[in-house]
Amino acid sequence: MTNHRDLALAAMRGEAVDRVPFSARMDLWYSYHRNCGTLPAPYEHAELWDIQRDLDIGIFGFGAWDISFYKSQFADVEIDTSTKYGETVTYIVTPYGELSSVDVMSEEMMDAAGTAARTVFPFKSPADYDALEYLFDHTKITENYDVYGRFVESIGTDGIALPFSGHLPAHQLMIKYMGYEQFYYELYENEARVERLISAIQRQQSEILDLASRCPAQAIEIGANYDEEMTPPPVFERFFAPFYRDAREVLSKAGKILVVHGDGEMRVLLKLLMECGVQVVEALTPQPMTTIDLRQTRELWKDRVTMWGGLPSVIFTPVFSESEFESYLQSMTDALGPLDRFILGFGDNAPTDALFDRIRRVAEHSRSLTGGGAHTNVR
Repeated sequence: MTNHRDLALAAMRGEAVDRVPFSARMDLWYSYHRNCGTLPAPYEHAELWDIQRDLDIGIFGFGAWDISFYKSQFADVEIDTSTKYGETVTYIVTPYGELSSVDVMSEEMMDAAGTAARTVFPFKSPADYDALEYLFDHTKITENYDVYGRFVESIGTDGIALPFSGHLPAHQLMIKYMGYEQFYYELYENEARVERLISAIQRQQSEILDLASRCPAQAIEIGANYDEEMTPPPVFERFFAPFYRDAREVLSKAGKILVVHGDGEMRVLLKLLMECGVQVVEALTPQPMTTIDLRQTRELWKDRVTMWGGLPSVIFTPVFSESEFESYLQSMTDALGPLDRFILGFGDNAPTDALFDRIRRVAEHSRSLTGGGAHTNVR
């Protein structure tokens, strides 16, 4: 077993591996330096995947940014979007009124082809419930298997395609339509209406989950970006865990793997993720960027959840000295113990100011890590 795809899938399933897989996202770093004309030699004109192949880093077909296995289409809804100076304004016109949102992207994130921050949410008052529910009820989900299948084939055995099914229903309201603060006010004051919206989104997500179970990918990423303060255990138990239990059952019957994108401050949620059936937590970001401790997480999850990550992005920046960087690699390796159920990766991306020599160094280090608990020391 020597290729990146099979290594990653084996680690996700808890199977023995002869080498620890290294599959990492570098899209932010690459897009920024490509757009700024600062890609390092000899890669000044190279594509990202060519760089990763040359460095022996597994390609990561991240589904939230790349092609999807499904498409969303809107019926009887008028949507108008305009962008100027990094600010995108969207108007959604329904028979029950107009919804509007504003997304703002910083100059650096534009250079990195990153995501914008939502500063104005579509839902502004209870007067928007009917329009928002209408939008959800008139969203049609269809498969996109042929296009997505070609994307999976373009990666081949050099990495893994990990499609994103979307954020869970309540989380969509929190981060996309209402904002966290408004969501919790509405949950307190208009609980029944909030639950109706969640049910409407859940119908969509159930259709997407069904398509995911039959799509040309072997692992599916469901949900992302949890924070223990914004989605604390009682909220997670109520709005998230039931969906994950259902998703695990659907995907397992289809022979597919349930993955969560977990790059937030979510130490107290790690046990809940395990208990509701999540098989892999990708982009796991440990100390010093969060309070997550790798050794404690390994002891908690044992052989039930695969850890994918372990490399906090900040260690690749000049904030950390070379000796601190090397020390971190050693301490990470020691903390993990047996190197099974582990995929080396960034938490969650190589940052735009990452030092390229350190990325190259981790690629070199990864080749010294063998599965089953036997590993050589960091130099």
